[in-house]
Formats: sequence, structure tokens, C-alpha cells
Amino acid sequence: MKTSILAMLLSCSLTLTPVFAKEITQYSLPISIDGKVVVTKSSTIYNINPYNPAKIEGLGENGTLSLFDKDDIINIPLSHPLYRLSDAYTDKIVCQNGIWGIERNVGLKIFDGSEDWQPVKEGKFYNKNTTIFECTAPEKVLARSGLCTHFDVHSLESQLKNIYDGISFSENREKIYMRTMNVKNMSTIETLTGYLKAQYDAGTPVTFLYALEQSKFEPFDNTLQERLNHVDWDKVGFLDANVKINRMEEVELNPNLFTVKQTGNEIMNQFLSAVTDIKIYGEPEQHHFYVSNIAASRDVLGLSIQNEQGHRFYGEMRYDENDFLSEKPIEIRLEARDNAPSSASAEIKINLSKLKAPTEGVHGFDSSTTGIQERCIQQKDLIFTAYTPVVEGVDIIQYPYNGLINSTEDVFLFTEDGQKINTKQGISLLNSASTLTFTLENDDSIQTSTEIIKVKKDAGAGTEKTVLFLGDSLINENAYTQCVQELFQEDAMKIKLIGTRGTEDNPHEGRGGWSAYDYCNETTKYGFTNPFLKDGKFDFSYYMQSNEYAGVDYVVVSMGVNDLNLVGHNSHDEIIGYFNTIFESIHKYNPEIKIILNTPTMLFSTESTDGAKNTRLEFSKRLKEEYADKKGIYLSSISMAINPSMNFKWIEEMDKSKPMTVSDTTHPNLHGYRNMATTTYAFFKYLAEAE
Repeated sequence: MKTSILAMLLSCSLTLTPVFAKEITQYSLPISIDGKVVVTKSSTIYNINPYNPAKIEGLGENGTLSLFDKDDIINIPLSHPLYRLSDAYTDKIVCQNGIWGIERNVGLKIFDGSEDWQPVKEGKFYNKNTTIFECTAPEKVLARSGLCTHFDVHSLESQLKNIYDGISFSENREKIYMRTMNVKNMSTIETLTGYLKAQYDAGTPVTFLYALEQSKFEPFDNTLQERLNHVDWDKVGFLDANVKINRMEEVELNPNLFTVKQTGNEIMNQFLSAVTDIKIYGEPEQHHFYVSNIAASRDVLGLSIQNEQGHRFYGEMRYDENDFLSEKPIEIRLEARDNAPSSASAEIKINLSKLKAPTEGVHGFDSSTTGIQERCIQQKDLIFTAYTPVVEGVDIIQYPYNGLINSTEDVFLFTEDGQKINTKQGISLLNSASTLTFTLENDDSIQTSTEIIKVKKDAGAGTEKTVLFLGDSLINENAYTQCVQELFQEDAMKIKLIGTRGTEDNPHEGRGGWSAYDYCNETTKYGFTNPFLKDGKFDFSYYMQSNEYAGVDYVVVSMGVNDLNLVGHNSHDEIIGYFNTIFESIHKYNPEIKIILNTPTMLFSTESTDGAKNTRLEFSKRLKEEYADKKGIYLSSISMAINPSMNFKWIEEMDKSKPMTVSDTTHPNLHGYRNMATTTYAFFKYLAEAE
């Protein structure tokens, strides 16, 4: 096992060479001075490109950090600024084994046109819009993430498809690829090198920051060593207000996920401290699981989880496909190996911004060193809403498989005469019994019932209801709201939509990518403005008055998916809190408004989307618990109305020998939107009949 970072840094005050060992000031914890990055784009509308360069500033741009200690000024020289790409990849001033210096974790390449540029010879990188060049990389890397002043930084996969300006590492990591659009007139080596030299000579060089595979240590000279050892770090000040002292505490693992605080191994500690979630599915042996090893190669990180009975799961993450700068956790799917049931699986979510790609594997762990909490073992269940309205003559097809959590088994319906019907292809609600009971294949103990409420066709006849649709891209795509309106064209009940977005005939308040958090906090996001904020708070009365709306009868809220993906604001408690802020504001304006809350829709059903499906169903379960008895709030299961296979956007390949593929696993096709609309139509009719 490797020595921990804390033990190594504590040696600063214990193992110094004699020349530095006099009158050393003790301090409570090891410290570091971390780098920073401030990126300023000349235009935020377009991507970074040679004609829209960004300015990247680190810490110590003038080549020196000056600190004040006991009426003394200490100037720390820097070979170049201290940069920060992520929590793991940041330059820092530290004390290692008794020696002060700069630990470099961020690589720096400044282009001046003298590089050995050549056209990229691999034909798979060719496209007619751009020219792509390569030069020798300063060093190989594992993580491909980075920042550049003049180009967007790409992964290898995205560079293959890129039709704009971009920079990346090559497949073997020995080269840097630089792609330029042909309209920029840099399609030859001469024009490219001329451009790079001109930028360098002008003092605005093309600069590329990337994640170093191995840290590099730059020790300070002896004079500076002695001065830093006498600094009182609890009272020191800095000329640059951006300098912050980081008290380096020992890493501790998430107690909600692990049974230990420390593993005894530095590599495993760092990896597990970046883990944000663990789930193990379909596993009957539910005790004493642990992370047994990490396998590392030049391209792949492999991970094994097992229990003391030898049930093992294994999964991999490719370095060239993942962004180590993003705080949004990525998911590693682990498949059953060895003695684990073939239907079982596991998943781990990792915040890669906190992880430095391991250069070596580690093994030899057990439940006492990397134990996983039993709460991570997921139980199979069926998550349905309490009831679903159905209008006479207007059928609703539901797909009970969409309500199956933590399993890939089939769902069956118990009929009134005791027969079991496989519901994987969907079930008609129009002529069904008033109560439907579903069960899980191979486990009769997992059952759930839902009430089918039959609504008369003439419900609401002669009335017109004003409706507001509020939410994310499912509404923003316009199809859902349009389909709802079409269902009322031949109906005796009428609806009128209001909203500041959409079209004149199909208004709504849908904003792609938005969450409940955004509606309660953001003035603008993704090019959309927020008409609901007044003095920084969600105010429905303000919205209605500002837009001169006379009133509204029904508000359909379709949010949650983006909330679950919002880093730092995705706990169920926080999401529910923002939902309640919105609902309370609506009811403060008028307590008689009926709020229809749509359950989060499921993704196109594949093995790779099972984890996201489970996450959404866990939230749906929480919504059901939260709003089952809340007056004026009705939970609608539009998620059950989408065929998990056929209601998505299939595209045909140019090569007819290849199978069709799904272009969008999130948003349904028009058939899916029509199915959603039928569920909402029935809810409107049900509420009108109940009045």
C-alpha cells in the first residue's frame, strides 16, 4: 500500500535536511496554494476558433507570487502561471518530503509555428469542411481533457465527427491534432504555421492546457526553502487577492456508500472519493460487497466489485471518451461475471473532475478495506401512479415495463379471471377492468395496483379551460402541446393555451435543458429568459400580471429529468423544494388552479439507459409519496404512455445493409408525443367532470 498524501505532506516539518531545520514554524495542517483558470471569450455566442480566441489566465501571470509574513515580503518565482483544470488536475505549491516547490498537474503547450506539422493521414478524420493537421505532442497523456485559447478541445471520438475548429490528442496520444475550417484559409502547412507564428509574435499565442499523466515537481532554491519553512501559514497574506491557502485534509469516503473512511491505499482512496453513487441490481446475495480492484491500461480503466461469496461484476471506462473536467458524474456499467446471476448488474457513478486517471492498477482489497453499504443493493419494484383517467372512446396504451425499477424482467397483468398476460408490448386501458394488478416475472411478491378511472366523453362540454404548459424540452419541442390541442378540436370541451414561448397558435413555457432550480433561480440560461422571476424569486402572480393573462385553470408541469442531472442541485429534497416553491406560488395566485405534474419520461430502452431509468423511477416514487394527498396537485403518468422501443426517433442508415438506429434516446417521436397527449387530454376531461 502506498503512503497517504497526508503522511507525506506532514513530513514537511519532520524530515527536512539540516540546512532547513532551524526554528520551523508549525502549522495545524499541510497546506497547498492551488492554481486557477479564468477563461474569457471575446464572444460567448460562437465556439472558440482562430477568429474568436479566448483569454486564459492562471495564478501568477506576472511570474511571481508575493506573500506577506511577519512584516516580510517573500516573492515566489513561477516558471509559468499556476493553472487549474479540475480538482484533480491543478498546479499547486506544496511541500513534498520536506521540500517546497511547485507540483505541476497541468501541461502547457504554446504553439509558435515551429512545430513539425503534417497533414493527418488517417482517412477517418477527413471531412470536406475542414483540414486537420498533426504535430508531435510534448508527452503522452491518459485523460484527454483540456483548455485552449483558440480552439475547442475535443475527445478523440468527438474529433472524428467534428466539422469545426478543434484540437485534441491523437489515438496513440503521441500527436496533437489541430483542425481548422476551410473558410479560415488555413488549409496548408504554410498557412497554419504562418498563423501560429503571427499569433505568437503578437503576444496572443495559441495556448493548450492539458492534463498531465504524471505530476512534475519543480523545487525552489535553498534560500526560498528556508524562508517558506518559517512562514506562519495561519497569518500569511498575499498581494494577489485570488490566492487561497488550501488546508489539505485526508480524503474520506462517502459514508452513504462505503463502510470505511479510508482504504489504506492512495490510488483507491482517490478513486472512491470521486464516486457519487453505487447501485447493485438483481443480486440475491446482498451482503459484504466491496471494490476488489482497479485495473489500469493506457486506454481503459477496469473496475471490479464482488462480495465474499465470489459474485463479481466488471466494467470499464475509456479515457478517450470521457471528460475529466466535467462535474457531471459519468456512469460505469458493470456486468455479471464469475458466480453472479446473469441477470444481475451494477453501476458506479464518478465525478471525474475529482479523479486523476490512475497510471497503475491496485488489487488485494476486501470488505474490511473497501466495503460497500448494503443500502446500495437495489430492490426490484413496480412504480405506478395511483390512478389514470381514460375517456370513453379514446384509448390509452400504457407500457408497464416503464414502471419496472432495478430489473429487466417482464411485467405481467393479473386479469379478473386470474390469467397472467405479458404486458411488454403495452396494454389497452379503454376496455380494462377498473383496477389493474401487475406482477413481476419470477417474483409474485412484487405487485402493484393502479385504478383506471373511466371518464365520460361529454365531460366538460360547453366549457373552455385556459391551460399553461410549464417545463423542459418535452414542451419546448412544441409537438406535445400541439397534439393536446388536436385532441380537443373535435371535442365538446375546449382549451386555450397561454405562454410566452412556442408559436402564436401553440404557446407554452417550455425551455430546453431547464430544471425547477432554473425556473426558481436563473434569469437566463441556454438563450432562454425567465419570465417568472421577480426580485430573484419565482412569482406566478407577477408572471400572470406582466403578460396580462386573465387567469388559468390548469397548469401542466413537466420537469424533473434535468433536475436529476443538475450537478450540486440534484438531491430529491432540493428538487422537491423547488417544485413546492413553484406550486405554492401558483396556488398563492389562485388556490383553485389544478396542477398536473407529469412523471419523468423514460429513455429509449437499452442496457446503457437502464441506470438513468432507475434514477428517474426512484424520483417518480418520491413524487408519488410527496404529492399523493396534496390538494390541487395531480400526478400524471405520461411516462407510461411511451413505447420504450418504437416511440423514439429511428433513422435509416445510408448503407442499407446496416440496421436502423435511434438518433435521440431522450425525446420521443411524434407517436410518442401523441401518446403523452392522450394521457393529458384524459386528465383535463377528468378534472372537468369532477367540478
